[in-house]
Amino acid sequence: MSSIVPNIARIRRLFPERAEEIPRLALRNDAFRTICEDFGMALEALRRLELRNHPMDLEKILEYRALIRDLERELRDELARIPLSADLNARTEGKPA
Repeated sequence: MSSIVPNIARIRRLFPERAEEIPRLALRNDAFRTICEDFGMALEALRRLELRNHPMDLEKILEYRALIRDLERELRDELARIPLSADLNARTEGKPA
């Protein structure tokens, strides 16, 4: 099993407006954590295929790109289901938490 930390870092960069909450969500929500892990593995597999640059890999590259788009959508949907934390809302509005 790969470490979740690099995957969380990637996802935080992808959704900077929720960056503070993503690690907490990954710790307490198994479904979200699984999507994070799948996203990281798909990105790594795509990177390896692109570096290999073999014509026979074109179909797989396209499949991984589609998978990554689907996983990004799933991550966005999961994040949309969870309201911003109260302390983050307060900081955004300039109020103490």
